[in-house]
Amino acid sequence: GWLFYKPGCDDMLARAHPAPDTTNDAVAAIVAWRDALAARGIHLLVVPAPNKESVYPDQLTSRMAAGQGVMSPVTRDLLDRLKSAKVECVDLFALFAEARSAEAKSPAAPLYLKQDSHWSPAGVDLAAKAVARRLIELGWAKPGTVEYREQAAPVERLGDVLRMLQSAHIERASVPERVPCVQVIRADTGQPCRDHAEAGILVLGDSFLRIYEQDEPGSAGFLSHLAKELKQPLTSLVNDGGASTLVRQQLHRRPDLLDGKKVLVWEFVERDIRLGTEGWQKVPLPSGKQAITRDRKSVV
Repeated sequence: GWLFYKPGCDDMLARAHPAPDTTNDAVAAIVAWRDALAARGIHLLVVPAPNKESVYPDQLTSRMAAGQGVMSPVTRDLLDRLKSAKVECVDLFALFAEARSAEAKSPAAPLYLKQDSHWSPAGVDLAAKAVARRLIELGWAKPGTVEYREQAAPVERLGDVLRMLQSAHIERASVPERVPCVQVIRADTGQPCRDHAEAGILVLGDSFLRIYEQDEPGSAGFLSHLAKELKQPLTSLVNDGGASTLVRQQLHRRPDLLDGKKVLVWEFVERDIRLGTEGWQKVPLPSGKQAITRDRKSVV
């Protein structure tokens, strides 16, 4: 009953990757952006989201033992080079591999959906806690004062791998997967967790941030669970399939999103290291002139 996204499988088996001096080098683009953000007093935390294939290769072939995670040479190279460049990252690969190893002793909910290319609510929870913990360890964020509570919000959905087949017959013959989502609610207002434009943390990413958050049931994805762990609202910018370059181009056109920001968390799925839309262009930060002009007016 497990389905996989072919580009993710292709990525796992890839042997070639761009040479470090090419214009499509992920590390060069990430380091350049880290430095530009640092010049503006903004910290960068990079969070590559593992391909489903890297976490569950044993569902693809009997030659892999359960819990024996696989990453492509491209991914290993990226993580090693980011570490050498002193770019702060959260290693979800090691974390998810640990969780899978623990499954042998105590069965747990899968970290990814069976019909879909994205993580499950269990994967969301694990990732959000890891990112919050790292931000606090680094001293880049302190726990806020906003209290959140959780409420069960299960949904039934056909996975994106099924829907991408574009076969009405297959969809009719398929049973939707029951997904035990957990919605995040503000304790003070009783309202679902939402973005806050004046938050000090901006999160950029792709559909791994969109699922459960903008999709049904809403406020149950990575963003809301990260806000809950940090006890403070966040700001986000999400571009499906475009976290390598497109989401940064969007940010360039929206300079207001960087106003007052101290931390930027950047999530992108593993396969985009090689297959990201528009590659890995060096995108400049939006000009800070608007903010400077506004400050001068307020002083006058």
